[in-house]
Amino acid sequence: MSPSVIQDPYRTYARLRRRSPVHRSTILGSWLLTRYEDVLEAAKDHERFSNNPRWREATRSVLPPAPDDYSILLVDPPEHTRLRRCAAKAFTSTRLRALDETIARVAAELVEGAAGRRTIDWIAEVAEPLAMRVMLAMLGLPERDHRRWEVWSRRRARLLEMIATRRERKAAHIAGSEIRRYFTALLRQRTQSSEDDAVSTLARLAAAGDGISMAEASDMLSVLMIAGNETTTHLIGNGMLALVRDREQMQRLREEPKRTRAAINEMLRFDSPVQTDFRIAKADVVVRGRTIRAGDGVILLTGSANRDGAAFENPDTFDITRTGPKHASFGHGVHQCIGAELARMEAGAIFTEALRKLGTIELASNSPHYRTSTVIRGLAALPLRVAA
Repeated sequence: MSPSVIQDPYRTYARLRRRSPVHRSTILGSWLLTRYEDVLEAAKDHERFSNNPRWREATRSVLPPAPDDYSILLVDPPEHTRLRRCAAKAFTSTRLRALDETIARVAAELVEGAAGRRTIDWIAEVAEPLAMRVMLAMLGLPERDHRRWEVWSRRRARLLEMIATRRERKAAHIAGSEIRRYFTALLRQRTQSSEDDAVSTLARLAAAGDGISMAEASDMLSVLMIAGNETTTHLIGNGMLALVRDREQMQRLREEPKRTRAAINEMLRFDSPVQTDFRIAKADVVVRGRTIRAGDGVILLTGSANRDGAAFENPDTFDITRTGPKHASFGHGVHQCIGAELARMEAGAIFTEALRKLGTIELASNSPHYRTSTVIRGLAALPLRVAA
């Protein structure tokens, strides 16, 4: 939680994996799981490790307080199964294929705009606008609303933070209320819509009482919008930083674009945009000889799992040719990220465009600074020198 560890958590993760892989934090009042195998097992085991705020409220840990909604992220089966089935109807393969053209067009526009300038901020001028514009299209929201969503998304995401201030939490709850009013009105307008966007799809399901209520649909849309925007932005930011710091890997990807999907997966492993996940133990669980008691908070250190040498060879090396186990960044089990393929599509499009159209991509600052967060790992800015 210290500023130095937030900027570079990986050495601390390595010490934890060596010395205390199942670590009881007195500061957090929670257990930290640091090894790949343990993080994946806990993520998949919804019978013993819960996401539900009702369990979180009873915990003795200092986990983030439960949000003021009961979205798909914060329930266990069977409620989660019901909501996940509805979410899947908004994230169909047909819908994703239909977004291909939009993603390609926006990526081309942003890279062409960057090529016309000597110095750009890759985060503010490329990563953020791409993620935002694609999510607006995915959900079927007006592009004119992107400014308010930039504010809402940033404020609401702080609700996940252990280090959020009282003022930030208040702003997050206000943003949540505004988002709920926004989506409730939009859902009511779209109940008779024949469009294939996510809002219209969920509006029809809610109006028919088909597995989801209007309130649940509103909360689900909020999660989809914010998660899709924040995490994809930082995948694209962290991924570009990894490339510009390793010229050999960048050149290889430039020469072998067929490796793009593998490169995206390596970006997700090497510097994951989501570093932590949270659970509550529903029963006593023994992990590596340590007993986690029912009601204890459990923090899954995804960023540490992705650097575990027991799972990945040379884990601190960025290697787009890497083979082996899957990274832990999209989660596992019933809570695996439903937008994973969309994130890969966006990142693939923007890196393909950038490496094809920009002959020069170099750091314009020697010390990029990460945002103050223990959950979302992302750069505040990424100044680059570019040339067509």
